[in-house]
Amino acid sequence: MISFTDHAKDKILRELHKLGVTEETVTGTIKRPDDLLYDSQTDRYIAIGWSQKIAVVYEKKDSDILIITVIYSSALTDTVDRRRRSGRWI
Repeated sequence: MISFTDHAKDKILRELHKLGVTEETVTGTIKRPDDLLYDSQTDRYIAIGWSQKIAVVYEKKDSDILIITVIYSSALTDTVDRRRRSGRWI
């Protein structure tokens, strides 16, 4: 089951919806990510959707997924590369 934190729902409704990002877009990115990374500082996963310019931060426990937040960036490649170089996202 995929669920959203209040923060993630609010961010999608208030900000990201204007950019074409919906809950369906986010769940699609979780199910079929272009890249899947691991955040070594927070012990969370990052699903990347390059064409949507989003990084979905989530926690996974057994078959349940909790979406923590969604990062939208027109410079997503730079953001991901910077965090990879620092060793945070692997």
